[in-house]
Amino acid sequence: MSRRVRNLITIAVVACLAVGAWSAWASRSKPAGAKYEPADGQVYLGVSTDIGRLDAFDAAAGLGSGRHPAIYDQWTTPDGSVQPILDNAATRSGMAPMISWNLPMTGGQITDGGKDAYLRAQAQAVKKHGGAVFVRLDWEMNASWYPDWNLPGVTPAQFIASWRHVYEIFQEEGATNAAFVWCPTLWNGPGGLSPDTWYPGDAYVDWLGIDAYPQSAVTSFIMTGAGGLDDTVKFAAARKKPLMVAEWAPAKPQPDTAAAMNLIFDFAAANPKTVKALVYFDFDTNGKDYTLKDHPVGAVEFRKRVDGNSGFLLALS
Repeated sequence: MSRRVRNLITIAVVACLAVGAWSAWASRSKPAGAKYEPADGQVYLGVSTDIGRLDAFDAAAGLGSGRHPAIYDQWTTPDGSVQPILDNAATRSGMAPMISWNLPMTGGQITDGGKDAYLRAQAQAVKKHGGAVFVRLDWEMNASWYPDWNLPGVTPAQFIASWRHVYEIFQEEGATNAAFVWCPTLWNGPGGLSPDTWYPGDAYVDWLGIDAYPQSAVTSFIMTGAGGLDDTVKFAAARKKPLMVAEWAPAKPQPDTAAAMNLIFDFAAANPKTVKALVYFDFDTNGKDYTLKDHPVGAVEFRKRVDGNSGFLLALS
C-alpha cells in the first residue's frame, strides 16, 4: 500500500472519529425526549399521600376497586433514604414512585463530594427498583421557606451545580430509569428572580413541574401572574418538556367548590401537548385540609372530569 493511500485512510479514520465525538457531544447537549411521557392529550393521575391513606383517596376519586394513581409521591427526610418510598409504591401494581427528595445543598455539601457515597446508594436503590421512578429533587427552590435549598442559603448557581452533580452520579451508577423533575412553585421568588433562574438545563431535566394551589390567590393571578401557570407552560413547551402539576388541591377552611378543581383540570385540557401529569396533594397539614375525601363537592367534580375519560391514565404508558 502506497504512502499516499495510507495517508488518505488515516485522514478518513480521523474524520469519522471527529464526527462520532461531535454526535456524542450534540446528543448530550440537546434534550433527547422525556422519559415516560404519554401521548398528547393523555395525563397521568397521581397523588401525594401517606400509603395508609391511599385507599381513601382512591375511593374519593372514584377510581374503582383495585385501581390506583399512576404516580405515587412521598417526601424523604433530610438526607433520608429513598427506599421506603420505592417500597410503598411497590405495594400497588403499576404505580410508579415519585421521590420528593429533601437534599440539603448549603455550604457546597453536594458539590464538594462529601455526600457522594450516600448519593450513589440512593441511585443504586432506584436502579434496583427497575421500573419508572420520578425524582423531584429539592422542589420549590425559588421560594423562601426551604432554607436548605432556597436563598439566601443557596444561590441559583449553587443549586444548579448541585443538581447537575446528583444527576451525573445517577447516570454513572446506571440509574437511567430515574426521570428528574425540576419543580418550582408559582410566581417569582425572593429578589424578583423568575423561576427559570434556577433551571439546571435541558440536558439535566426530564420533566418540568409546578406546585400550584387553586385557592392560593385569585384565579387571574394564578394563571397570568409573573411565574404563573401561563408562563410555566410556555417555558415547558419551548423546551419540549412535559409538565406535571406536582402539587395541587383546594384547602379547607376555604370553600369546597367545583371551581377549585376545574381550574387545574381546565389548565390541563387547554394544554394537551404539554401538561402530562396531575399529582393531587392529599394531606391534612398545617391547619389546612387538602384531602379529597373532605371535599365532597370537589370530589364530585373530580370524578366527573376523570370517570370514563380515557385521557386520564392510571398506569404509565
